[in-house]
Amino acid sequence: MTLQVFAHRGYWRHYPENTLSAFRAAAQLGAHGIELDLRLTRDGHAVVLHDETVDRTTNGAGPVEALSWAELCNLDAGAGERIPSLGAIWSDLDKSLRINIHLKATQDRRLPSALVAAIGSSAEQSNSYLSMDSTTWLAMRNVLPGLNGCHLGPHPRNTREFLQKTYALGCRIIQLDWRIIASSFVDQAHDLGIEVHAMHLKANHDQSAYAAIPATGVDAVLTDFPDHWLE
Repeated sequence: MTLQVFAHRGYWRHYPENTLSAFRAAAQLGAHGIELDLRLTRDGHAVVLHDETVDRTTNGAGPVEALSWAELCNLDAGAGERIPSLGAIWSDLDKSLRINIHLKATQDRRLPSALVAAIGSSAEQSNSYLSMDSTTWLAMRNVLPGLNGCHLGPHPRNTREFLQKTYALGCRIIQLDWRIIASSFVDQAHDLGIEVHAMHLKANHDQSAYAAIPATGVDAVLTDFPDHWLE
C-alpha cells in the first residue's frame, strides 16, 4: 500500500500558505493530496483561509466574516497571491488530487449552501472530503451526500469507541496525532473500512517518524514537509 502524502496548507514553507501557488507546488512535488481551511465571507462566499482574521497572512486586517468577497480579492496573501475561493481550487488543480477541506466556519448556518454552490459535480466530490465535528457532518451529509467525511471528534481518537462512532456517522477517514498511533489500532480501523491519517507532523524533523509512521500501516500523512516524505 502506498503511503499518501497530504501537503498541509499546501507547500507553504516555500509559498504563501493556502494559496493556489502553494497547492500547485505541492502537486508538482507529487503530493497525493492537499489540506486547506475554509471560512465564509460576509456575503457568504467560501474562501480558503486558516485564521479567523486576515491579519497574519495578508496585508489586510479584520475578521474574515466581516469582509466581503470583493474586499478579500484586493488583499495580498503574499508574493502577490490572492486568497482563493473554494471554486478556484476545483478549476485550477488536477482532479486526481485529493482535497481535505477543513471546515472552520462550523457555526455559520450559511455553510451548507455555500459548499453546495462551490462543490458542484459528483466528479469534484469524489476526491474530496470534509474534516469537521459530528454535528457539522450530519448537516453536510444531508446536502452533499456524495462527499466523504473525516471525523474530527473529541480526544482521545485512538480508541475503539472513537472508531465505532466514526463508522456510525458514515465517515470513513480519521486524523490523529502520529505519536499515538499503533498498528493494532490501524488494523481495527481498516476492518471497518476507515482510513487513518497521521497528523501534527510539524515534529517530523525527528528522523524516527519516517520509520515509525509507515510501520503502523496508516494510509496517509498530513504534513508541513511534503518534500521530505516524498523523497
